[in-house]
Amino acid sequence: MNNLNNQRGFTLVELMITVVLSLLVTYGIAQVFISSNQNSSSSDGVSQAQETARFTMAFLGRRIRNTGINSIVDRTITSRSAMGCDVVDLNANNACSFNTDAGATEATITVAPGVLSGDRLALSWIPPSRDETYPEFSPGDPTPTFPSITTDCTGATIAGFVPETMIINTFWVSFDPDSGTNSLFCRGHLFDTATQTVIQLGAAQAIANGVEAIQFLYGEATNAASNDVTGYVNANEVNDWNRVFAIKVAVMTRSLGDITNSVNTKQYVMLDSDIYTFTDAVNRQVFSSTFFIRNPGDE
Repeated sequence: MNNLNNQRGFTLVELMITVVLSLLVTYGIAQVFISSNQNSSSSDGVSQAQETARFTMAFLGRRIRNTGINSIVDRTITSRSAMGCDVVDLNANNACSFNTDAGATEATITVAPGVLSGDRLALSWIPPSRDETYPEFSPGDPTPTFPSITTDCTGATIAGFVPETMIINTFWVSFDPDSGTNSLFCRGHLFDTATQTVIQLGAAQAIANGVEAIQFLYGEATNAASNDVTGYVNANEVNDWNRVFAIKVAVMTRSLGDITNSVNTKQYVMLDSDIYTFTDAVNRQVFSSTFFIRNPGDE
């Protein structure tokens, strides 16, 4: 009987302390999981933006380096490297390098299909041009040959194309209804050098989703006796498009979704553009690079 009377349960205070300690441990574990999830989302967002930027730069860089190649059959056929809006028909068909230095906010960065988010770049070449990607080969193999490129920037052959016809490839960023985000677009144009007119339009195609905006500056050689670039200007400030021998590119890319529940204000500047200001939870990255034109054409 005495043994039964000596048995005791938990007091109310002890139960309350146990509950509080359990809640603290649970809260700590939850915070670890939340922090880990946020870090993972943030890392994924940064990776998405960086991968998009790498692809975009590689895509544009290859085409800038290969542009301006004169005819490899008829040396009297030449081309500019970059095409300005001083050519009337190119301007009428949105097939020339165009400058817009307005910045944006999250409310104005995505507008409508066809509306530029940043600048537009127009590059010319005269297929069949040599593909500068060196073919893979092993020691002892015959010397590899470079294949010819006869397509526009989308990889398609424009209707009516024949060798020695000039193709003008244009690149810009605008809203892509298929992805619901801004994307890098390109389009090929068949151009008659004799009449200075666009004779056929290729199909516009989205190349990379998640590209918010793009800006270009043009390296111009103002000394007629040299091809050395003396300064970089926007498309409105180029004096002679025949003397453009380098192009500087800045691209803004984004994560495909929000990376955190925390909304912050961030500002970005791309080359000569006004400020881009965003107040949201999206990760954005700005990358820039300069590409020199290896085979400048002369008109």
